[in-house]
Amino acid sequence: MTTSATSALRSVGPNPIAIVVNGPSSSGKSTLCRALQDRLTDLADGDPDAAFARVAFDDVVFLMSDKLHPISFVSLKGGDLSQLASRVPHDGRASWEYIDESQAEGKHGGSPRLRLVLNAYGRRLLCGVHNSWAAHLKLGTNMIIDHFIQEGAWCEELLGVLRDAGARIFFVGVFCSMAELERRESSRGDGGVEGRPLGLARRSDELCHAHNLDYSVILRTDQQTTAESVDLILQSLRKAGLVAPLEITGTQRDS
Repeated sequence: MTTSATSALRSVGPNPIAIVVNGPSSSGKSTLCRALQDRLTDLADGDPDAAFARVAFDDVVFLMSDKLHPISFVSLKGGDLSQLASRVPHDGRASWEYIDESQAEGKHGGSPRLRLVLNAYGRRLLCGVHNSWAAHLKLGTNMIIDHFIQEGAWCEELLGVLRDAGARIFFVGVFCSMAELERRESSRGDGGVEGRPLGLARRSDELCHAHNLDYSVILRTDQQTTAESVDLILQSLRKAGLVAPLEITGTQRDS
């Protein structure tokens, strides 16, 4: 018999961890969060208490009927507009709309600059999604939250439910150059939910980081690879005392 040790990861402390990844549209959050979850799963080495679930702002879209999507979004996808509840843009029937705020103040300026606006139904769905994440945390599940915290009210609501759930919150700020954001944005008209209208990245980059969040780590996805970004998050989690390496000793037979 020979003995081998493999490095794994364990949570430090009794309460679950909420890793909140915040950044503008097209900044690479979703790719990063998938890679982070895969890496944490490998490090957890099958320990159910060390596993992380992954959720996202886009979960709101999957809860609603496609018929409640806005005309602008469905047009971007090349979809059938005749099936939509909305008759004309901004008639209040769509669950969300894109509003052009090219004349608003902001660090970038320029046009177009689009803001995502939820109607009452969409806003209730987002509130419910926030609370569902908190419910998972209360059950003891660690979470990776891929968010697009555009509005101050969304930020306050999210922080409130995470704190009420007793989560240890670890904020990741995702930044990217405007040139790269717009390059990625222009390539995302892929016919799926990942499609984005031009101008959302420019405006959301002005809004998502305007809430004075205390980021535990800041990433620049135009300068760092996904693997490098994941490494930085893991290093910061260890530095913050939220996770620690665990030596798991196993045995295997000599061949």
